[in-house]
Amino acid sequence: MSKLKIPGTRLDREYESIRDELDPAIAQVIRRGVFAPHVEVEALEREFAQYIGVRHAVAVGSGFAALISAFMALPGISGGEIISVPNVDVSASAPITHAGARPVWTDIDPRTYNLNPAGLEDRITAKTRAIDVVHMYGNPADMDPILEIADRHQIPVVEDASLGPGATYHGRKVGGIGCMGCFSFCAGKVLGAMGRAGIVVTNQADLAERVRVISNYGYEPSSFEVIVGGVIGVQFVAQTEGFNFVMDELQAAVLRVKLRHLDEWLERRRENAAIYRQMLADLEPEHLLLPIDTPGTVPVYRMFVIRTPRRDQLQAHLKDAGVWSGLAYVPPLHVQPAYRYLGYAPGSFPWTERVTRELLCLPTVPQLSTQEVEAVGETVRRFFLS
Repeated sequence: MSKLKIPGTRLDREYESIRDELDPAIAQVIRRGVFAPHVEVEALEREFAQYIGVRHAVAVGSGFAALISAFMALPGISGGEIISVPNVDVSASAPITHAGARPVWTDIDPRTYNLNPAGLEDRITAKTRAIDVVHMYGNPADMDPILEIADRHQIPVVEDASLGPGATYHGRKVGGIGCMGCFSFCAGKVLGAMGRAGIVVTNQADLAERVRVISNYGYEPSSFEVIVGGVIGVQFVAQTEGFNFVMDELQAAVLRVKLRHLDEWLERRRENAAIYRQMLADLEPEHLLLPIDTPGTVPVYRMFVIRTPRRDQLQAHLKDAGVWSGLAYVPPLHVQPAYRYLGYAPGSFPWTERVTRELLCLPTVPQLSTQEVEAVGETVRRFFLS
């Protein structure tokens, strides 16, 4: 078999597949000459809220902005603690600190790679202000036991659904299950803009309003309408010191086009994952572990994550064959220099540490051909069977 150059993303092919819709949408924004939040942003908020199944959505400039705005919208967050997991990127943890809280981590489930509900209650203290649930690699976390614990302690649950828009847990789309859901739309994500963008969704009108104020310099929404409208002689009011976190019209126009294709693309990701499962199913588990979906879920497979003690050698083998593979969130946060002040050390989260030593991501992007996905699977097989 000849070597194939198989990348982790195919944004070029994605663009070609929708250019007849995308180019006019972008051109319309440029002709309109308004790039601050306007008709495209408002429409995206309505359409995405409907897609997730919630009442409110607030478009922002990134997933990072979504998380900070959501955490700051919660009461009493400054000086409190937020429980999450350490097998994520700093972009998912830094918003906790920037919102004025302290990260408190708990270990993960060794097969789904999500927050393990079994260890959650032990991490709750009088200072706990929220639980931040990350749906890792597009595989939904086990929300029912997490919510049961959270409800018993009257602690809000914020979902970081950046890796899994469109994934479902017992029929409900992730992001719409906790009190707020946060999404990143940076280029290359399951749903990606042409740059950086994000959104916060919720069923609670008061939280949506606070997020909107925080993300827009701290202005009251009515005051910002006055500013944009150029009303003469009318004063505007800043409720707090907020941020310049708003989404621009171009990104909203791009996302509205892509949202129409999202379900089709997700189905293709699932088909790619099924190919990998079929091709790798007969490999011995001591050599290779395939991902396990959380029961009752329909994942979206941001990537297809496998585990092997020979991870580094396998990655080198794939690279030699011209195949992309990726390490995700290595090393984990609790051993990163930025978080030494929290007092964790190697051994604090055994399953997190083992998983990050063994985990490797294979490409699932919907624009890969079946032949390319099969070539990736065959390259992995040859490594273990040679």
